[in-house]
Formats: sequence, C-alpha cells, structure tokens
Amino acid sequence: MFKITMAALAAAGTALAGLPAAAHVTLESQQAAPNSYYRATFRVPHGCEGAPTIRFTVQVPEGVTVAQPMPKPGWTLRTTQRGEAAGGHGASAPLAEIIWEGGSLESAHYDEFVVRMRLPNTPGELLYIPVVQDCPDGKQAAWTEIPQPGRRITDYRMPAPALRLLPRN
Repeated sequence: MFKITMAALAAAGTALAGLPAAAHVTLESQQAAPNSYYRATFRVPHGCEGAPTIRFTVQVPEGVTVAQPMPKPGWTLRTTQRGEAAGGHGASAPLAEIIWEGGSLESAHYDEFVVRMRLPNTPGELLYIPVVQDCPDGKQAAWTEIPQPGRRITDYRMPAPALRLLPRN
C-alpha cells in the first residue's frame, strides 16, 4: 500500500511540475478546439507587490480573428485595433489590445477578466496570450514571457497565460 501511495504522489508531483505557479495570471480553461470560439477567463490572483491593479491589458495574439471583451462594472474598457479592416460594410480590424482601466483590484482580492475569442486554426499549437497588470506609482506585473524552443514555462518568472489548441480527431 505504501509503495502505491508513494508512486501516486510522485506521479502527481511530476504532473504538477509542468504547471505555472498559482500566483501567475492564468486562464480558467487551458485548452480549446482550434478555429472555434473560446471564452478566455483570465484569473488575476493579486496586485503588484501589495499594490492594487488599476489597469489590466490583454495583448491579443496574431491569428485571433475576433476578440470581444466583457465589460466590468467600475472599469472603463477600451481597445486598440491591429491594422486595417478586411471585408465589407461593418467590418472592423482585429483587436491588438484590450484594456480595462479606472477600477481597482486590491492586492488581497481576486478577480477575473473575460474575452470571447475566435481561435486560430492551428491544431496542437500552444497559444500564449500576454497580459499586463498596471499598479500605482509605475509598478507593473507583465505576464508576457513566452518560452523559447526547448525551454519550459516553469523556467520563467513571468510567463504569459497559455492555451493548448487541441489536435484534430
């Protein structure tokens, strides 16, 4: 019994070693089908070194063709576009950034920011979505590090939230 328990604990520890630390901004759901609509819920567990978050920015990755942010009471929402619109009447360019600002998320509190996205059609890809928390006095927590080939996300102090695009069946 003891050997089985120790083996199970070792396996669990190995599985958890590949995950980012709990203090990082993460996605609630970390996998989705390619070329689908996905509800990206960014979990923000704290502010910057004890200071509140006063701005939260999502950097929309290339290949995401639609990004629709969910407004948050008490926060002002603004966006920046990537290039020019392709298409006809009513078409708009894909978004480059989504910014919530003017609110305050105290460092001791937890919150979520939500964006509906149309994902790229790249099965098996690990899609990184950089985010930045701005705090008073110029403090910042930039979760923007994207692992280089051959490196693991746990090798980085400030990794970007990651989404695995599932392979085709």
